[in-house]
Formats: sequence, C-alpha cells, structure tokens
Amino acid sequence: MVDFRYHLVSLISVFIALALGVVLGAGPLQTPIASGLTGQVATLREEQAAISAQVETARNDIAQRNEWITANTSQLVEGTLQDVNVAIVSFEDTRAEDVDAATALLTSAGAKVNQKLTVTSAWTQAQMSQYRSSLSSAIGTHLATKPADDASAAAILAQGLVEAITRDDAEAKVVREMLSDESNSLVTFGQEPVKSEAVLIVGAPSETPAASTPTPTPTPSAEATPTPVGEPDPNMWLELARFAAQAPKSAVVVGGAKQADDLVAIVRAAQIPVTTVDSVDTSMGIASAVMALPSADATQRAYGFAGGASDVLPPLVKPNPTAQPEETPSE
Repeated sequence: MVDFRYHLVSLISVFIALALGVVLGAGPLQTPIASGLTGQVATLREEQAAISAQVETARNDIAQRNEWITANTSQLVEGTLQDVNVAIVSFEDTRAEDVDAATALLTSAGAKVNQKLTVTSAWTQAQMSQYRSSLSSAIGTHLATKPADDASAAAILAQGLVEAITRDDAEAKVVREMLSDESNSLVTFGQEPVKSEAVLIVGAPSETPAASTPTPTPTPSAEATPTPVGEPDPNMWLELARFAAQAPKSAVVVGGAKQADDLVAIVRAAQIPVTTVDSVDTSMGIASAVMALPSADATQRAYGFAGGASDVLPPLVKPNPTAQPEETPSE
C-alpha cells in the first residue's frame, strides 16, 4: 500500500512547479514572451491588410473588365437582332441583375424584350406532380400542335408554355391562363399576352443554391423518367429547353454549369438539341448568350468555359442590313 508521504511529496512538487512558472513568467521570461506575441500579431495584421488590398484590387480589375466587355459587346451585337421580339424566361432563383444585363444587351442588339416571365418552383416540385399531370391533360386539348399519345406531362406543359410565349391566338391565351392560375401558378407573366419570336432562358449561377434546382438525368424519352419522391423533376427543365429551341426565331439557355445539378449542366448532359451558354453571372456569359441568339437553332451547341462547352464564344452574326429604298429608273 502506498504511504501517504508519497502523495504529500507529489502535491508539494506540483505546487513548486506552479510557483516557479509564475515567477519565471512574471519575471525574466515576461518580456520575451510578450514581445514574441506582439510581433506575431503585428505580422498577421500586416498580412491581412495586404490580402485585403489584393482582393480589392482584383475586384476593381474584374469590374473594369466587365465594363469593357459590356461596352464592346454592345457595339458587336448592334443590329444583329433588329426588330426581333424576345421573351426572357427566368426562375425564382435567377438573379435580377442577370436579367437586367441581358435586357440591356438585347436592346443594344436591336431586339425588343416584350415579355418577361418567371417559372415558379411548382414547375418542378415533386409534391406538385399530380397537379401537373392533371393540368397537362387539360392543356393538351388547347395546343396548336397535338401532342403524341404517349407524351409526358413535362412535354405537354413545356409545349404549352412555349406556345403561350410565341403565339397570341385565343387558344394560346387559354393555356397562358391555365399555367398562371393563382391557386397553383406554374408561371407568372409580367404583362398582357403578346407574341415573341425568340426565347432567352436565364437560369441561376452555380453558386446560388435553390430548392428548385434540377438534378442530373439521362436523356428523357417520350415517357418521363421516374423521379425519386421529394426530388425536383428534371424532365420539366429538359422539356422546357427542348421546346424552347422550336421557337419561330431561336432560343438560348444561359445559366450555371459548374455543378452537376446546375441548369445548363443537366441540359448538356441530356444532350438536348438547344444552344447553351454557361457562366451566367459574368459579362462574358450574358454577352455570349445574346451573341448566340441570332444563329441558334434546334441543334446542340455549347459555349463557355464549364464542362460540356465545345467553344468559348459563338460566331458573330453580321447585323441585318438596313433596307434601302428602290431607285426609280430615270426615263
């Protein structure tokens, strides 16, 4: 059995060590320790200030570069979409500044943005699938082109939305009202019914998380790919891109593509025959989208820097020549 004296000696040793530490810390070691810590803090502050200055310089450089790109692109696209009515389709997670930038550049190209509409989260929400199925059955009877017998609800609704954008007849107006029903709105329209020839779909950038962001999926067939319960239905996004490409003039999908579940990423992965542009949150992305719109058609083209892009920039289309009055031959 251990004697009590051993415990007493151990306790005394501990207190002696503590006393020595206090004496040394308050005496000969105080100045070196304090000086070392003060020097380290000062160094860290200097490094932080230098990094902050570098970040601010980089931000200014990017802002100036974006201004330069916007100014030059406005001149490059001038007249390339002269008198073309364009509809801008956005989503609840689309940035307002991206829509504004696209609108300004389209105007510089001579286009008229005569429609702006927002696709709501109900367009893809899993809990709304039964409602969308019932709605598609009703909308299918009002479409100008009769859907195939085995057409999915996603295909019928996407066709209906594109017809509501590109047609102004009575049936298209009925479809428009059904899609924007206040009780379960799939789409919100910002103006009275008009007709557009071209469609620009503007999605969210990669850094913007959203509950309605689509998930990757294989190329959908006429019969929609089953979607796990609780997850957004990506076929709704894919069919919208597919039918938008059939607009009278052209269509382009611009958005994020850095992550596999970004809008442009899944459209490219599914090989939808439509023109896509990534990097929507940059001046280059918006510029490329507007530059691509005049020549876009129902073929798969991909521009930008993210995965799946085949070219950095779309071809530059020459402006439409101004019609000259015919000269009357002199007698």
